[in-house]
Amino acid sequence: MEEKEKKGYEENNNQAWQALQKVKEAEERARLLVEEARQKTFPEIIRKAGEEAEEIKKKILGEARQQAEKIKKETIARAEAEAAEIKRKTEAEKQALLKRAQENFDEAVRKTSEKLRQKLSSREG
Repeated sequence: MEEKEKKGYEENNNQAWQALQKVKEAEERARLLVEEARQKTFPEIIRKAGEEAEEIKKKILGEARQQAEKIKKETIARAEAEAAEIKRKTEAEKQALLKRAQENFDEAVRKTSEKLRQKLSSREG
């Protein structure tokens, strides 16, 4: 029986050794797969991060352009409104000056006419 036990023990030992070898092989394959995945994944992650950064940059630039355009339009609208107000006030001042000038001119003509009449009257009389 000893030989049967020895054979059984050797057989079990052999099976255990084979199982251990299979585990080691599986671990090696797994390690290689992890390393391969790491090598493939890292550049992929970097590439994707670069693409995402570029997309974010484009989005931010687009938003900045829109904001700048909005500010530009608002500034132009304010400037045009201010210019229109200045033009209106200037026109009102111009009309007031023309009215006053016309009144002064009419008064000057009336006074001059009156003086001429008086001179003419004093010469005749």
